[in-house]
Amino acid sequence: MTFQCHLLFKISCSLIFISILLKSVFSGTAFVSTCQNRKQLFAMKTKFTLPFVFILSLFTLQSCFSPQNIVKLEPEKENGKWRYGQHFVADSLNGVIYETGFERLHNERYWFDFNIINRSNMPVMIDPADFYIQAFDGNMQPLTEKVHAFDPEKEILEAEMELSKIEASEANHIGLSLLAAGVDVATGIAVATDDNPHNNHMRTHLYHHSMATRAHNTFESENLNEVMEAWKSSTIRKTTLETNYSMQGKVFFPAFREAAFITLYLPVDNNYVELRFKQIQFPVD
Repeated sequence: MTFQCHLLFKISCSLIFISILLKSVFSGTAFVSTCQNRKQLFAMKTKFTLPFVFILSLFTLQSCFSPQNIVKLEPEKENGKWRYGQHFVADSLNGVIYETGFERLHNERYWFDFNIINRSNMPVMIDPADFYIQAFDGNMQPLTEKVHAFDPEKEILEAEMELSKIEASEANHIGLSLLAAGVDVATGIAVATDDNPHNNHMRTHLYHHSMATRAHNTFESENLNEVMEAWKSSTIRKTTLETNYSMQGKVFFPAFREAAFITLYLPVDNNYVELRFKQIQFPVD
Protein backbone atom coordinates (compact mmCIF):
# COMPACT_ATOMS: atom_id res chain seq x y z
CA MET A 1 0.00 0.00 0.00
CA THR A 2 1.40 3.41 -0.97
CA PHE A 3 1.88 6.42 1.33
CA GLN A 4 -1.21 8.01 -0.26
CA CYS A 5 -3.27 4.92 0.54
CA HIS A 6 -2.04 4.94 4.15
CA LEU A 7 -2.98 8.59 4.49
CA LEU A 8 -6.44 8.12 2.99
CA PHE A 9 -7.04 5.08 5.17
CA LYS A 10 -6.13 7.03 8.31
CA ILE A 11 -8.41 9.90 7.28
CA SER A 12 -11.28 7.49 6.68
CA CYS A 13 -10.78 5.80 10.05
CA SER A 14 -10.64 9.20 11.76
CA LEU A 15 -13.90 10.30 10.14
CA ILE A 16 -15.61 7.08 11.14
CA PHE A 17 -14.42 7.60 14.72
CA ILE A 18 -15.70 11.19 14.65
CA SER A 19 -19.08 10.01 13.36
CA ILE A 20 -19.33 7.51 16.20
CA LEU A 21 -18.33 10.22 18.69
CA LEU A 22 -20.93 12.61 17.26
CA LYS A 23 -23.51 9.87 17.49
CA SER A 24 -22.71 9.47 21.19
CA VAL A 25 -22.83 13.23 21.78
CA PHE A 26 -26.11 13.58 19.93
CA SER A 27 -27.58 10.65 21.82
CA GLY A 28 -26.54 12.14 25.16
CA THR A 29 -27.89 15.56 24.23
CA ALA A 30 -31.10 14.06 22.99
CA PHE A 31 -31.58 12.26 26.30
CA VAL A 32 -31.80 15.52 28.21
CA SER A 33 -33.63 17.45 25.50
CA THR A 34 -37.22 17.51 24.46
CA CYS A 35 -38.63 14.94 22.05
CA GLN A 36 -38.63 17.56 19.28
CA ASN A 37 -34.93 18.28 19.79
CA ARG A 38 -34.15 14.57 19.72
CA LYS A 39 -35.82 14.19 16.36
CA GLN A 40 -34.01 17.22 14.95
CA LEU A 41 -30.61 16.03 16.21
CA PHE A 42 -31.16 12.51 14.91
CA ALA A 43 -32.28 13.82 11.52
CA MET A 44 -29.27 16.16 11.30
CA LYS A 45 -26.88 13.35 12.22
CA THR A 46 -28.39 10.95 9.72
CA LYS A 47 -28.66 13.49 6.92
CA PHE A 48 -25.14 14.89 7.05
CA THR A 49 -22.66 12.83 9.06
CA LEU A 50 -23.24 9.22 8.07
CA PRO A 51 -23.71 9.66 4.29
CA PHE A 52 -20.62 11.86 4.14
CA VAL A 53 -18.49 9.31 5.96
CA PHE A 54 -19.89 6.44 3.89
CA ILE A 55 -19.17 8.16 0.56
CA LEU A 56 -15.68 9.21 1.63
CA SER A 57 -14.93 5.69 2.87
CA LEU A 58 -15.90 4.25 -0.51
CA PHE A 59 -13.72 6.84 -2.25
CA THR A 60 -10.82 5.97 0.05
CA LEU A 61 -11.08 2.25 -0.61
CA GLN A 62 -11.31 2.77 -4.38
CA SER A 63 -8.31 5.08 -4.31
CA CYS A 64 -6.14 2.38 -2.69
CA PHE A 65 -6.64 -0.24 -5.41
CA SER A 66 -4.69 0.26 -8.62
CA PRO A 67 -4.17 -2.10 -11.57
CA GLN A 68 -1.07 -4.25 -11.53
CA ASN A 69 1.69 -3.87 -14.08
CA ILE A 70 1.56 -5.93 -17.23
CA VAL A 71 4.44 -8.41 -17.12
CA LYS A 72 6.25 -9.82 -20.14
CA LEU A 73 9.16 -12.25 -20.31
CA GLU A 74 11.66 -11.80 -23.13
CA PRO A 75 14.16 -14.59 -23.89
CA GLU A 76 17.76 -13.73 -23.16
CA LYS A 77 18.68 -15.35 -26.47
CA GLU A 78 17.59 -13.19 -29.40
CA ASN A 79 17.45 -16.08 -31.85
CA GLY A 80 14.43 -18.33 -32.12
CA LYS A 81 11.11 -18.36 -33.92
CA TRP A 82 8.05 -16.13 -33.79
CA ARG A 83 4.59 -17.69 -33.96
CA TYR A 84 1.58 -15.38 -33.96
CA GLY A 85 3.34 -12.80 -31.78
CA GLN A 86 4.87 -15.36 -29.43
CA HIS A 87 8.67 -15.64 -29.26
CA PHE A 88 9.90 -19.23 -29.00
CA VAL A 89 13.48 -20.12 -28.10
CA ALA A 90 15.04 -23.58 -28.23
CA ASP A 91 17.84 -25.46 -26.57
CA SER A 92 18.78 -29.13 -26.49
CA LEU A 93 20.74 -31.69 -24.53
CA ASN A 94 21.52 -35.29 -25.53
CA GLY A 95 19.11 -35.07 -28.45
CA VAL A 96 16.13 -33.79 -26.43
CA ILE A 97 14.95 -30.41 -27.75
CA TYR A 98 12.89 -27.93 -25.72
CA GLU A 99 11.14 -25.14 -27.63
CA THR A 100 9.58 -22.68 -25.19
CA GLY A 101 7.51 -19.52 -25.55
CA PHE A 102 6.11 -17.27 -22.82
CA GLU A 103 2.41 -16.55 -23.23
CA ARG A 104 1.21 -14.51 -20.26
CA LEU A 105 1.12 -13.96 -16.51
CA HIS A 106 -2.31 -14.77 -15.13
CA ASN A 107 -3.52 -15.51 -11.58
CA GLU A 108 0.10 -15.20 -10.40
CA ARG A 109 1.22 -17.95 -12.74
CA TYR A 110 3.52 -17.80 -15.74
CA TRP A 111 2.02 -19.54 -18.77
CA PHE A 112 4.50 -21.17 -21.15
CA ASP A 113 3.87 -23.09 -24.36
CA PHE A 114 6.20 -26.02 -24.96
CA ASN A 115 7.15 -28.13 -27.94
CA ILE A 116 9.37 -31.04 -26.85
CA ILE A 117 11.11 -33.25 -29.42
CA ASN A 118 13.02 -36.46 -28.76
CA ARG A 119 15.85 -36.88 -31.30
CA SER A 120 17.84 -39.22 -29.07
CA ASN A 121 18.13 -42.97 -29.66
CA MET A 122 16.06 -43.96 -26.64
CA PRO A 123 12.75 -43.00 -24.95
CA VAL A 124 12.80 -40.21 -22.37
CA MET A 125 10.46 -39.45 -19.49
CA ILE A 126 8.87 -35.98 -19.67
CA ASP A 127 7.27 -34.90 -16.38
CA PRO A 128 6.44 -31.21 -15.77
CA ALA A 129 6.58 -31.90 -12.03
CA ASP A 130 10.36 -32.04 -12.56
CA PHE A 131 10.49 -28.64 -14.29
CA TYR A 132 11.84 -25.82 -12.13
CA ILE A 133 11.85 -22.04 -12.10
CA GLN A 134 14.09 -19.63 -10.19
CA ALA A 135 13.88 -15.85 -9.80
CA PHE A 136 16.88 -13.48 -9.88
CA ASP A 137 17.44 -9.78 -9.27
CA GLY A 138 19.12 -7.35 -11.67
CA ASN A 139 22.59 -8.52 -10.59
CA MET A 140 21.65 -12.16 -11.23
CA GLN A 141 21.56 -12.89 -7.50
CA PRO A 142 18.94 -15.51 -6.58
CA LEU A 143 15.73 -14.18 -5.07
CA THR A 144 14.24 -17.65 -4.57
CA GLU A 145 15.20 -21.28 -4.47
CA LYS A 146 14.27 -23.48 -7.40
CA VAL A 147 10.50 -23.98 -7.39
CA HIS A 148 8.57 -26.78 -9.10
CA ALA A 149 6.14 -26.15 -11.94
CA PHE A 150 2.51 -27.01 -11.26
CA ASP A 151 1.88 -30.74 -11.59
CA PRO A 152 -1.12 -31.50 -13.88
CA GLU A 153 -1.64 -34.94 -12.31
CA LYS A 154 -1.94 -33.38 -8.86
CA GLU A 155 -4.28 -30.64 -10.12
CA ILE A 156 -6.52 -33.20 -11.85
CA LEU A 157 -6.63 -35.39 -8.73
CA GLU A 158 -7.63 -32.41 -6.56
CA ALA A 159 -10.40 -31.52 -9.03
CA GLU A 160 -11.66 -35.13 -8.99
CA MET A 161 -11.72 -35.10 -5.18
CA GLU A 162 -13.72 -31.86 -5.14
CA LEU A 163 -16.16 -33.31 -7.69
CA SER A 164 -16.61 -36.39 -5.49
CA LYS A 165 -17.51 -34.15 -2.54
CA ILE A 166 -20.01 -32.23 -4.69
CA GLU A 167 -21.61 -35.47 -5.92
CA ALA A 168 -22.04 -36.67 -2.32
CA SER A 169 -23.55 -33.30 -1.35
CA GLU A 170 -25.84 -33.46 -4.37
CA ALA A 171 -27.11 -36.90 -3.39
CA ASN A 172 -27.85 -35.65 0.14
CA HIS A 173 -29.73 -32.60 -1.11
CA ILE A 174 -31.80 -34.66 -3.55
CA GLY A 175 -33.10 -36.59 -0.55
CA LEU A 176 -33.73 -33.37 1.37
CA SER A 177 -35.56 -31.74 -1.52
CA LEU A 178 -37.79 -34.78 -1.97
CA LEU A 179 -38.49 -34.85 1.76
CA ALA A 180 -39.23 -31.13 1.81
CA ALA A 181 -41.50 -31.47 -1.21
CA GLY A 182 -43.60 -34.06 0.67
CA VAL A 183 -42.27 -37.19 -1.03
CA ASP A 184 -41.46 -40.28 0.99
CA VAL A 185 -37.81 -40.95 0.16
CA ALA A 186 -38.13 -44.69 0.73
CA THR A 187 -41.20 -45.25 -1.50
CA GLY A 188 -41.13 -42.29 -3.85
CA ILE A 189 -44.81 -41.63 -3.08
CA ALA A 190 -46.16 -38.19 -2.22
CA VAL A 191 -47.37 -38.03 1.38
CA ALA A 192 -50.43 -36.19 2.63
CA THR A 193 -50.06 -32.71 4.08
CA ASP A 194 -50.98 -31.91 7.63
CA ASP A 195 -51.23 -28.90 9.96
CA ASN A 196 -47.92 -29.52 11.73
CA PRO A 197 -45.97 -26.20 11.66
CA HIS A 198 -42.69 -28.13 11.65
CA ASN A 199 -43.70 -29.90 8.44
CA ASN A 200 -44.69 -26.58 6.88
CA HIS A 201 -41.18 -25.32 7.62
CA MET A 202 -39.71 -28.44 6.04
CA ARG A 203 -41.78 -27.96 2.88
CA THR A 204 -40.91 -24.29 2.43
CA HIS A 205 -37.58 -23.11 3.84
CA LEU A 206 -35.81 -26.46 3.65
CA TYR A 207 -37.01 -27.09 0.10
CA HIS A 208 -35.82 -23.71 -1.21
CA HIS A 209 -32.51 -24.03 0.64
CA SER A 210 -31.98 -27.50 -0.80
CA MET A 211 -32.77 -26.36 -4.34
CA ALA A 212 -30.43 -23.35 -4.03
CA THR A 213 -27.63 -25.59 -2.78
CA ARG A 214 -28.19 -28.00 -5.68
CA ALA A 215 -27.99 -25.12 -8.15
CA HIS A 216 -24.73 -23.97 -6.54
CA ASN A 217 -23.35 -27.52 -6.67
CA THR A 218 -24.23 -27.75 -10.36
CA PHE A 219 -22.39 -24.49 -11.06
CA GLU A 220 -19.33 -25.61 -9.09
CA SER A 221 -19.37 -29.00 -10.78
CA GLU A 222 -19.45 -27.46 -14.25
CA ASN A 223 -16.54 -25.16 -13.38
CA LEU A 224 -14.47 -28.02 -11.98
CA ASN A 225 -15.16 -30.18 -15.02
CA GLU A 226 -14.01 -27.38 -17.31
CA VAL A 227 -10.84 -26.85 -15.24
CA MET A 228 -10.11 -30.57 -15.17
CA GLU A 229 -10.67 -30.90 -18.91
CA ALA A 230 -8.28 -27.99 -19.53
CA TRP A 231 -5.58 -29.66 -17.43
CA LYS A 232 -6.12 -32.96 -19.25
CA SER A 233 -6.17 -31.66 -22.81
CA SER A 234 -3.97 -28.55 -23.00
CA THR A 235 -0.98 -29.21 -20.72
CA ILE A 236 2.24 -31.16 -20.92
CA ARG A 237 1.52 -34.31 -18.91
CA LYS A 238 3.75 -37.08 -17.64
CA THR A 239 4.68 -39.02 -20.78
CA THR A 240 7.27 -41.47 -22.02
CA LEU A 241 8.34 -39.73 -25.21
CA GLU A 242 9.52 -42.22 -27.81
CA THR A 243 12.38 -41.61 -30.23
CA ASN A 244 11.51 -39.19 -33.07
CA TYR A 245 8.24 -38.17 -31.41
CA SER A 246 7.21 -34.75 -30.10
CA MET A 247 4.60 -33.35 -27.74
CA GLN A 248 3.07 -29.91 -27.27
CA GLY A 249 1.25 -28.23 -24.41
CA LYS A 250 1.31 -25.65 -21.65
CA VAL A 251 3.31 -25.64 -18.43
CA PHE A 252 2.46 -23.32 -15.53
CA PHE A 253 5.01 -21.90 -13.09
CA PRO A 254 4.62 -19.70 -9.99
CA ALA A 255 5.12 -16.03 -10.86
CA PHE A 256 7.62 -13.68 -9.21
CA ARG A 257 6.68 -10.08 -9.97
CA GLU A 258 9.66 -8.64 -8.12
CA ALA A 259 12.19 -10.55 -10.26
CA ALA A 260 14.37 -8.99 -12.96
CA PHE A 261 15.23 -12.35 -14.52
CA ILE A 262 13.84 -15.85 -14.31
CA THR A 263 15.44 -19.13 -15.35
CA LEU A 264 13.69 -22.35 -16.36
CA TYR A 265 15.38 -25.66 -15.60
CA LEU A 266 14.13 -28.42 -17.91
CA PRO A 267 15.28 -31.98 -17.20
CA VAL A 268 17.16 -34.31 -19.52
CA ASP A 269 18.29 -37.47 -17.72
CA ASN A 270 20.19 -36.15 -14.68
CA ASN A 271 20.98 -32.74 -16.20
CA TYR A 272 19.00 -29.66 -17.15
CA VAL A 273 18.47 -27.39 -20.12
CA GLU A 274 18.49 -23.81 -18.81
CA LEU A 275 16.48 -21.05 -20.46
CA ARG A 276 16.72 -17.50 -19.11
CA PHE A 277 14.17 -14.71 -19.54
CA LYS A 278 14.25 -11.02 -18.74
CA GLN A 279 11.16 -9.76 -16.95
CA ILE A 280 9.78 -6.43 -18.16
CA GLN A 281 7.15 -4.42 -16.29
CA PHE A 282 4.67 -2.25 -18.19
CA PRO A 283 2.95 0.19 -15.75
CA VAL A 284 -0.79 0.68 -16.17
CA ASP A 285 -1.74 4.35 -15.71
